[in-house]
Amino acid sequence: MSDAGSQPLSRRPRRAAKKRPPRPTFLGVLGELLITAGLFVLLFVVWELYWTNLGANREAQAHRDTMADTFSENYDAGFDGSGPDPAVPEEVTSGDPWGMLYIPRFGPDYSVPMLDGTGPEIDSAVVGRYEDSPRPGEEGNLALAGHRQTYGAVLWDMDKLQDGDRMYVQTANGWWVYETRMVHIVDPSDIEVLAPNPMDPASGEPDGSWLTLTTCHPPYTVLERMISHAELVDFVPLADGAPEKIAESVGDIELEAAPSTIDTPEHNDAMAHRVAEEA
Repeated sequence: MSDAGSQPLSRRPRRAAKKRPPRPTFLGVLGELLITAGLFVLLFVVWELYWTNLGANREAQAHRDTMADTFSENYDAGFDGSGPDPAVPEEVTSGDPWGMLYIPRFGPDYSVPMLDGTGPEIDSAVVGRYEDSPRPGEEGNLALAGHRQTYGAVLWDMDKLQDGDRMYVQTANGWWVYETRMVHIVDPSDIEVLAPNPMDPASGEPDGSWLTLTTCHPPYTVLERMISHAELVDFVPLADGAPEKIAESVGDIELEAAPSTIDTPEHNDAMAHRVAEEA
């Protein structure tokens, strides 16, 4: 007799029940979104504070590399500082460098290209001239804008300026010397700081030659503006050589100009007085 019927019945192994993944919760989704947003913010900060400075400084160096040619092309040996500087465009154009700004208070190596325009033009570690601003040597208010913490941060140290601190504007014809008279904070809407006479905006009339710097304040915000006003006190012709306090920085730009042929008692006295002031 067959014993097939005595074989035990085989049982199919039970499959383990699949565990369903937990459903996402509101807090979990919110947490992931916040982490993603945080990463984007971090990348933006790196771009804003590091990458923009890196690119801007490269562009500023390109301006410096061509400055000697610009100065040589616009040099006027007959200009003695009487009246507006002919080496600077009378009309504010856009993006063309025409000078260098030196502020010893910001450090011995501080030198920043100057050009026209206050829009994207100043995103290359430069300061830009406001529309309708006069030329150096011309009566009125030569107003310049620059970034404080991005795109080269050329005016980061503006809060360090003190009354009497000198600023030097170099053009093809020499150096215009300004002395700081005021540093103050205003609202972005206070455009009277750009008036022809920044010390008395209501007058509407220029009184002397002024240099005004504008930048954002406090750092990393655009809530206010920090403003400095400096008064023109001297002009040093190119042939006389760079003022002592900025001579080292100026040395980075090779200048081609004939040596001075002026040799009079009056000229020598003026030079001695200037050296004493710079000491």
